[in-house]
Formats: sequence, C-alpha cells, structure tokens
Amino acid sequence: MNRLSALDAFSPAMSRVSAMLFKSFRLGTWLTMGFIGLLGGGVIGTGGNFNFRAPMAHPNRVPSGSGPGGNPFEELGHIFRSIHVAEYVHAITIAIVIGVALSLIFLYLFCRFRFVLFDSIITQQPAVSRGWRLYASQANRFFGFWLVFRLVTFGVIALIVGIPLWKAYKSGALSGDGSVYVLLKLVAAIALGAILAALVFAIISTLMKDFIMPIMALDNLTLGDSWSALWRVIASEPRAWAGYLGMKLLLAIGASIALLIAGTVAVLPSLVLIGIPTGLLVGVGVLVMKLGSLTAAIPIFVIAGLLAAAGCLCVYMLLTAPITVFFASYAFYFFGGRYPKLGALLWPQPAPTAPSPQMAGTQPVT
Repeated sequence: MNRLSALDAFSPAMSRVSAMLFKSFRLGTWLTMGFIGLLGGGVIGTGGNFNFRAPMAHPNRVPSGSGPGGNPFEELGHIFRSIHVAEYVHAITIAIVIGVALSLIFLYLFCRFRFVLFDSIITQQPAVSRGWRLYASQANRFFGFWLVFRLVTFGVIALIVGIPLWKAYKSGALSGDGSVYVLLKLVAAIALGAILAALVFAIISTLMKDFIMPIMALDNLTLGDSWSALWRVIASEPRAWAGYLGMKLLLAIGASIALLIAGTVAVLPSLVLIGIPTGLLVGVGVLVMKLGSLTAAIPIFVIAGLLAAAGCLCVYMLLTAPITVFFASYAFYFFGGRYPKLGALLWPQPAPTAPSPQMAGTQPVT
C-alpha cells in the first residue's frame, strides 16, 4: 500500500468529492453532507458569543444639565456612571451560564459528528444515525479530551496575557514616564507568545481531528494509546507530516477564497429564492398589523425570520459540502498508506474468486 505524500493525496481526495457529490447530483446528499460538516467540521464557534440587550441607565439617574448643547462625551460618561452593575448581576450570571451550556452542547455535537463525518466519507453514503450509533463510546472519550483541551487552552492564554500585565502593574512600570512604550513592548511580547501557543494548539487540534479520531474509531483505543500509535508513525517520517501541515494550510487558504467566490456568485439566486417567500410573509404580516391585529402579525414575522435563516443556512451547507468532503478525504488518504486498517477501507481489495467446481468426469485422467 503506497504512502501518499501531501501532494499526492490531493488527487484521490478530489476523486472522492466527485464520486460523492458530482457524479450524480442529489440535493439531499449535499444538504446532509453540509449539515454533518457544519457540526463535525468545527465551523460552529463554541465560544458562547450571544447578543444580549445592554443594560440601560434609568432616566432618573442621568444627571441633569446635559442638554442638547452639552458635550456628548460628558453625557456618555454620565450615563455609564449612572449604571449600577450590581443590579444586573443576575442577568449577567444567567447569560454566562447559558453561554457555557451552549458551548458544551456544541462541543459535544462536534465530537459526535466528527465520527459521523468519518463514517460518511468512508462509506460514501452520508448518514447521521449510522455513525452516531456505531461510534458512541469513542466519541464520548473524544469529548473528554476536547473538554480538557479547551480548559488548558484558555488557561495558557490567560497566563500568557495575565502574568506579564500583572508583573508590570505591580512593579509600577505602567504608571511612570514612558509607560506607553513599556506597554507597547509588553503587548508585542504577549502577542508573540500568544501566536506561538496558538500554533501549538492548532497542530494538536489538527492531529486530533484528522488522525487520532480514525485510530479511535477503527481500533477503539484509549486516547493515550492512540497518541502513542500516531507518534510512532510521525517520528518515522517527520518531513512528510510537516509537509502535510503546510499543504493543509495552503489548501485552507485556497478553500476560503473559493468559498468567497462561490458565495458571491450564489448571492443573487439566493436572494430570489429566499427573498420572495420571506417578502410575501412580511407583506402579509404588515397587512395583518395594519388591520389592527398585532398579536396575529407577530407569529407571521417570526415565521418569516425563521424561513430566511433556514434558507441562508441551507445555502451555506450547499456551498461547504464539497469542502467538507475534500478535507476529510485528504486527511484520510494521506494517513491511509500509513495506517493499514484505514487504507483497507479506502482501497478495498477485490474478494478472491472461488474456483469453479468441475463436473464429474471432466477431470484429466493420468
């Protein structure tokens, strides 16, 4: 079984994209593959960024005397000084809890759908239920790693940023003459450390998603044994793996450009397909509201918003389906020649033909 280089793995990955998506176009296959990639490809951020209404100052707490001719910066300062953060502690706490809960949910879905993506690429039949059922225990261990990995990532970044700033603050370097230059040097050092840490974390994340996951799926090994097995393969040819990481970075840049171009081309037809039904619903809602029934108009506006969001999501999944298939296939083909169990699934050998039985009396006579 040939060990493909990072460059050689490109062609079979493209062939698998063509076989799964372009050979016989099926809208359901594209949407299913896009949905699996949406959750299993890491495109959903799990940082818990949600928009909440900012706390507003009570009118009776805004100091008087800031009329229309006043300084707008002073008025803004008065407004911020009039806000009592303690009154919003409960809302802030609830927002943080919801954000953390949603982050954990999406992280768990990412781990489960990563194995669903593996199953869909190997079988060339996108399906959620099959991969979800077959690799449940492996995905749970995978989730445990990512949970610890995220905590370590946040902790390291906090240390890289927090310790230098705290030392500079305690030493008084930020309060004396030339403190601006000290701060700039400090920020440069912090940025360099953060970039190096992000590079290390990105390499670990890539190895986990592309190679540790297949080992866990096919051999059902523990996380430590999977890392040991992968490290032995990497140590045997480090240049090939460095080439893979570099090539994947270049391919990611190219895919981003291709996605931007495809999105630009798809804007006009998407606006027509999504905008017409959404606009009709909004028009009906406006008409109902003018007739005096605001209660009946609100659900119509909500349905219109959900329809627009669902349409945009479907367009995004259609555009990203080929990218999802390609990058997963690219990693598997590169690894398949170095991991026999995976290679046997990617390049299945034809079953040996059984010898045809001979009729009685046809055997040669000696």
